[in-house]
Amino acid sequence: MISAIKEIKTRYLILIILGVWAVLAIIFKGVATLELATYQNTFVTQTANDAAASIRGNRTQSAAFIYFFNPIRGFISGFVELIRMLIAIPAPNSIIPVLGWLGVIGVVTFFVFLTSNFRTTILAVSLLFGCGLLGMWTDSMDTIAMTLAAVILSLSIGIPLGIWAGLSDRVLKVLTPFLDLAQILPTLVYLAPLALFFLIGTASATIATMVYSIPLSIRITSHAIRSLNNSPIEASISMGATGKQTLTKVQLPMGKQMIVLGINQTVMAALSFVVIAALIGSPGLGGPIINALTIRNVGDGFVAGLAVVFIAIMLDRSTSAAAKTKQTFVPPSKKEIQQRRMSLAGMGIFAIVCIWLSRNVLWAAIWPKQLDVSEIVASNTNTVTDWTTDNLRFITVSFKDFISNYVLNSIQALLAGSPWFITITMIALIAYLLGGRKVALLAIGLMLLIVACGLWYETMVTLTQTLVATMLTMILGVILGVWIGRSQKAYKILRPFLDAGQTLPAFVYLVPILGLFGPSRFTAIVTGIVYSIPVVVKIVGEGIKGVSTTMIEAATAAGSNAWQLITKVQLPAAKRSLLLATNQGLIFVLAVVVIGGFVGSGGLGYLVIVGGSKPELQGKGLVAGFSILLLGVMIDRIAHASARKYGN
Repeated sequence: MISAIKEIKTRYLILIILGVWAVLAIIFKGVATLELATYQNTFVTQTANDAAASIRGNRTQSAAFIYFFNPIRGFISGFVELIRMLIAIPAPNSIIPVLGWLGVIGVVTFFVFLTSNFRTTILAVSLLFGCGLLGMWTDSMDTIAMTLAAVILSLSIGIPLGIWAGLSDRVLKVLTPFLDLAQILPTLVYLAPLALFFLIGTASATIATMVYSIPLSIRITSHAIRSLNNSPIEASISMGATGKQTLTKVQLPMGKQMIVLGINQTVMAALSFVVIAALIGSPGLGGPIINALTIRNVGDGFVAGLAVVFIAIMLDRSTSAAAKTKQTFVPPSKKEIQQRRMSLAGMGIFAIVCIWLSRNVLWAAIWPKQLDVSEIVASNTNTVTDWTTDNLRFITVSFKDFISNYVLNSIQALLAGSPWFITITMIALIAYLLGGRKVALLAIGLMLLIVACGLWYETMVTLTQTLVATMLTMILGVILGVWIGRSQKAYKILRPFLDAGQTLPAFVYLVPILGLFGPSRFTAIVTGIVYSIPVVVKIVGEGIKGVSTTMIEAATAAGSNAWQLITKVQLPAAKRSLLLATNQGLIFVLAVVVIGGFVGSGGLGYLVIVGGSKPELQGKGLVAGFSILLLGVMIDRIAHASARKYGN
């Protein structure tokens, strides 16, 4: 009761703060906003620019590069090129890769069948064949090669660290801040500094992908070790087994399914980042998508994006099926074992024949030009896009203009149009009410750092878009989450879309949304909504499902209708899930809104992208990435503190 009263009081105080802030914003409109022209540098950005120039100039002389960065770059580049030569680019003294397209089909058929089942094998091969039909075979193979290289290297680091963290509380405590930071950081932040030290190319793209995917591997592996039943472990120790024997004979076999799930998540994270890493020279499907975004060719972008979708579904279904292969603890019969062996032998023979043909027959080595429907797909996509923008303009343009003029502009006038010291004061007061003194002081410190960086105005533009996108995401997410939480049928209907939304790289969404709304801030916001809404809907749905049936039955018996049941019982009882969904929504939205710099959203994302393409603005791009980090930490800490304070 006391907690509820405090929460209501906090809401009114926040409304008062916003009202005072709005009045001050009108009075001091445009004063001390710290807005700078794109090409204008501050002391910090100029210092970063000079440092970047110094690094570029001393790359061949500095001991750090000669003995550390360059050897790492050489090793990773060589490893990636080795995998690319296997399936994507011509091998030495040859005009084709080691495996032609039919050979790749054969190898994928065998290994997917080995780790899963026949149905998944057919799906994987069909999707891979679809990449060829879209005219994207070579780019698709490059994307798969980059993903495989990053996954192999990520797992070689992530699984051992995850096991160590699972066995040691001290190691987990040391790693947790870095894992939390990696979750907060938007993907765009990694690219510029890594390209500066490792040059643009496959090495920096692979390292960036590893930085993004290793934390998932560590977290899930650690969880797999820590969530095991203690009885078998204690029995092993009591029988005299050493720590190593207990780990290899008991803990790892028991946690195998969860570890395979970690591999699945690592693969999907790597694929998601490899597409974005095209910004720093990663070969593959990211390049055509970036080109399509640059020239606003929705058709070509859709073709490349569809190929990414095919690969994402193929990798997701193949690796997740491997985690679910064993459905029973009953050992297979002798007949079932023989049938399985015969099936594997048949698939092995099929793979060998495909490899031989791909090495000796031209049509099996290079994808036939006759099997290419890319122009038809691109043309039809452009036709549909043109029809939609012409005939549904009253919906798309009206909605975009309403959000832009009445929501975005109003909040941006508050955040970016007010004097910077007023904005800091008001945000600090809100942070104090939501999270307490420590969170407020942290927010003040982070915001002052942003001011010192000289990118205050751009940061507030990015924060505006993040807040608006999160607000719209929560409105839709709560509606859909309540629906699936109350109806199993609704869950079955929405589940494929939610799974696909969590599987696909965020970059892919930009292409069709750009076609609908054109280059604008609203395009970035819609992309953020589409990317973040699956996780929000799932969290809200689980929260609604977890509400005690006793509470629901009591409310129903008291005569509550469906609306009263939702608003008076289920949503208040699922408050912790709503706060968690808001926190995750904010982080997911921020990660995509900054990518919206490609489609005219402005803000920090635009500076990061421009800094990557113009040497004179590289320092500003690096500082913009650092400002994104500061903004992400501030948002995350306020949201976390609010969830802890009001989640009970």
